Amino acid sequence: MAITNNDATTDAAGDAPVLEAVHVTKHFPVHGARLRRGPRPVVHAVEDVSIALHRGRITALVGESGSGKSTLARLLSQLYPITSGEIRRDGVAVKVHGGRRFRRYVRAVQLILQDPFGSFNPVARINVTLMRAVKIHHPGLSRDQRQEVIDGLLEQVNLVPPRQYTEKFPHELSGGQLQRVSIARALAADPEVFLADEPVSALDVSIRLGILNLLRRLTDERDVALLYVTHDIASARYFAESTAVMYAGELIESGPSEEVTQRAAHPYTRLLIDSAPDPSRPSDSERMADAGQPPSLIDPPSGCRFHPRCPFAVKRCTEQSPPRFELGGDHWARCWLYGDDEEAASHREHAASLPGMTAVMRAGRREVSAPSGA
Repeated sequence: MAITNNDATTDAAGDAPVLEAVHVTKHFPVHGARLRRGPRPVVHAVEDVSIALHRGRITALVGESGSGKSTLARLLSQLYPITSGEIRRDGVAVKVHGGRRFRRYVRAVQLILQDPFGSFNPVARINVTLMRAVKIHHPGLSRDQRQEVIDGLLEQVNLVPPRQYTEKFPHELSGGQLQRVSIARALAADPEVFLADEPVSALDVSIRLGILNLLRRLTDERDVALLYVTHDIASARYFAESTAVMYAGELIESGPSEEVTQRAAHPYTRLLIDSAPDPSRPSDSERMADAGQPPSLIDPPSGCRFHPRCPFAVKRCTEQSPPRFELGGDHWARCWLYGDDEEAASHREHAASLPGMTAVMRAGRREVSAPSGA
């Protein structure tokens, strides 16, 4: 497997990303910590992450709670300032902190939040909320024209007839209906990018598919980029063209969704897959079922951050952070299992016994190759 430290995401057809994070890091200071000496501790929420979003394509960002997924979405939306790295829109680095520049940015990049009930004013009718959004993004329209826009937005998200919903308060709508209103509010800006942060996790299972199908249709019809943040790797396979896996603030695997979910390269990705309910799963998967808890991001482990939970960890995993190993077909992973020495080869054979990982470990196209320039 070839090694590369270049994290820039490029499309095989030469499609330039509309929004990307390039080596982005975010540290939050720990307030109230009493230290006699030394620097103030920080939470290493996002560490050297690069990800690119392309028009007309859905990218899933998968990981367990606390992995940094939502933080990365907020960094991309410029709600949090970055500690280091760059957020680029159409290839140009952007940094906004309120005012007109921020308003122009959010017209292009819209965040859809997890809890629709928490994102609306509970004492304002739906029409008032949407009217304000349309007025902000389309200031030159008359009130009647703004009302026509609102009706059109609700029709786009399948809330018809629109006037049946506009005069209601948020608590009078179901979770699925209110999430559709939330999507309509985001559409008012006519954005280029949707950042959907767990958009269906707060909804009943029976209506999740409808929301996902709506987002997919809007992505296709409007040719927008969509980042789908989720802890459910099974839905990522169904919904997104590509999937990136995040653990303890770092991206550890990425590639086409079918490849990542069916031929997981990183042991943590396998853990996510094994954690999904599946009565047909072989009992051998129990070796990954109880792999401990995520590490503290105030004092993250040295080397690979997954090594305290990894059944294949060796000494090198505790000392050196793995580089990005290219596995072919835009699929890559950060794991020393893909090193080019005898120790790694031995552990690859061990890992091949894990259900679902055999194809990854034994495929001929994944033979280890020395890094360029070595």
